[in-house]
Amino acid sequence: MSKGWIWLVLCLLPFGQAQAFSKAAHEAICERAFQQLEPAARSTVKALVKQSPKRLFAQLCAWPDQVRDQKAYKHTKRWHYVNVPRRATSVEPEHCHRRGCILSALTEMTDQLTTQPDWQALAFVGHLVADLHQPVHVSYADDRGGNRAPVIVDGEKSNLHVLWDRYVPGLTGNLRRDRQLLDQAADSVKRMTALDVSGQSDDFLIWSNESLEKTRSIYQSYRANKSKRIDEADLLDDQRWLRQRMALASDRLAALLNRVFAGTPER
Repeated sequence: MSKGWIWLVLCLLPFGQAQAFSKAAHEAICERAFQQLEPAARSTVKALVKQSPKRLFAQLCAWPDQVRDQKAYKHTKRWHYVNVPRRATSVEPEHCHRRGCILSALTEMTDQLTTQPDWQALAFVGHLVADLHQPVHVSYADDRGGNRAPVIVDGEKSNLHVLWDRYVPGLTGNLRRDRQLLDQAADSVKRMTALDVSGQSDDFLIWSNESLEKTRSIYQSYRANKSKRIDEADLLDDQRWLRQRMALASDRLAALLNRVFAGTPER
């Protein structure tokens, strides 16, 4: 983080509960991506969503978190992150766990959408593109991606992962309003990274390295600031950065889906 990990929080989750971007964050990213889809891609996405238990693509993107503790989906828990050694300065393919990680899962689910699309693959692609742009999802195993890195927030206990997942985005929970917040973030700066999306593992590796760069900065601030004093200005700095990152995730997701579903018949 910029100067520290610091917020005003009205409610806090206990350690270990937050494992991914909040529901509001996933929905905002996918709604903004959906608005950028070309006609063929939009038609296919809508048809797949109709086969799912959700009504909107935005809602479907939050679904992987809702089922991860169910027996049939416990194998997907590793799909939401990749861990690297503390000394690592870049993410490499070999950092992916033998049982899978966010990089292998994104590649697998994108391939599934390309060859034999189904609504679950769509849900995971939408969800995991967002998670890959959240920095502490590219982090370290020894503290479970910040879940065991304690911070004091307004006199209460929290951790780095909860802060970045839930509170830095500063979203409202209103889908239209949150999409507008991401639009504003995208308009406020030049595009951080050129959109060059082929939907292959090389792209996902690039995106993961962008997140690792920020993660390393977060942990440097964490080590340097032992007072854990709350400063609202720090929250605003990080919120600005993360909203821009979320807007970039939605742009990339739209580009990926437009490529995967290019030329698919109208449904």
